[in-house]
Amino acid sequence: MNTIHNILRYLTIVFILTLSAIPAWAQNNTNSPYTRFGLGEMADYTSGRSHAMGGTSIGVRHTKGVNAVNPASYTAIDSLSFVFEAGASGKLSIFSDAASHHRTDFNGNVEFLTLRFPIGNYVAFSCGITPYSYVGYDFPSNGTIDIPGGGTIPFQRNYKGSGGLHQLYGGLALKIGTHFSLGANMYYLFGTINHSRQITYDATYGTFYSTLQESKIKVKDLNFRYGIQYYTPFLRHHYLSVGAILELKNELGGDYTVQTSTIDTVSSKNKNQFETPLTCGLGVSYSYKDRLNLAADLLWQGWNDANFFGRSDTLSNRIRAGIGAEYTPNRYAKSYLKRISYRLGANVSDGYLNIKGNGLKNYSLTMGFGLPARGRSMLNLGVEYGHLGNTSYGQISENYVRFNLSLSFAETWFFKRRFD
Repeated sequence: MNTIHNILRYLTIVFILTLSAIPAWAQNNTNSPYTRFGLGEMADYTSGRSHAMGGTSIGVRHTKGVNAVNPASYTAIDSLSFVFEAGASGKLSIFSDAASHHRTDFNGNVEFLTLRFPIGNYVAFSCGITPYSYVGYDFPSNGTIDIPGGGTIPFQRNYKGSGGLHQLYGGLALKIGTHFSLGANMYYLFGTINHSRQITYDATYGTFYSTLQESKIKVKDLNFRYGIQYYTPFLRHHYLSVGAILELKNELGGDYTVQTSTIDTVSSKNKNQFETPLTCGLGVSYSYKDRLNLAADLLWQGWNDANFFGRSDTLSNRIRAGIGAEYTPNRYAKSYLKRISYRLGANVSDGYLNIKGNGLKNYSLTMGFGLPARGRSMLNLGVEYGHLGNTSYGQISENYVRFNLSLSFAETWFFKRRFD
């Protein structure tokens, strides 16, 4: 009975925190002009620890955080532990074009809330809310149109977008023997993506009507991710884990609405024009004496075969590769500095968008610290420097610095204290 009460108590706490945080998720977490295309900027959710290690997660098993990227990792927890993790981030971006124009923006937001706990000795459960994509931009541009007989009329375009997609998930993992773990997540994918484009002509040249086009993608659907991990010690104090994930292509349930306003207003509504891609990934993780941890990931997404506006040839396949390392001098030392975990990483990815006939490459370097808190809890600090786009291809380039903060709260439960 105490076990049931504990489960209900923690689920209630997380449910309340999730509901209270949903308005914050509705805010922008980016201000990139590239989020005008596709489903926006892919969030590539990882825990605070993994983010500072180049985003590596697929082969990783650790006890002090929640790795929702590979659901098979949930069994890396003892039968008396409960783990809750929450994270937020801020992003400073500098945009540049070929004409040496620059723009600086800063955005921040809550990113995720997750928890994990065991159900017996062989099964573990996790649930929470994580990001899927972000949309946020507000960019004007100017132009002219020719008048028959000579002359031009200036006009201004304004592009605005907001919203994004999020995943509310629940997952189970099962130990198979002493070296295998299988897991699955069920996602409720939801959110709204808003785009608008307005053209306004200079009224000093006569009476002209502005044109406003607004579109809205509203998503409500279920999806599944499957994971497997093989883990084993070898030699003395060495540990190896290999993992894989699979997410099938899925039709997005929801509505797509377009409304165009000039003198009259015309609107249309369509369903089932969008899909999420087939996703698969491989990862490996190595550790020595719980001091040194190394990890590498490779993720592939088949966007080229996923419907977007009813077509399956407008997006490009995406590959993301990352490596990371963590070093902890001595987790049990009296010196606090020796108990800190020091992390480094790097990753590179192909964007799933084609801009001016070329793909978008994203390169980034990461670093961070795991600061031990009370008991087995940990405060994770991370920073990422990245570069996206290439002005040589006529694209807008983005140099950004992303700051990450998360708290991993680990508590012992199911434990009956005995008094003499």
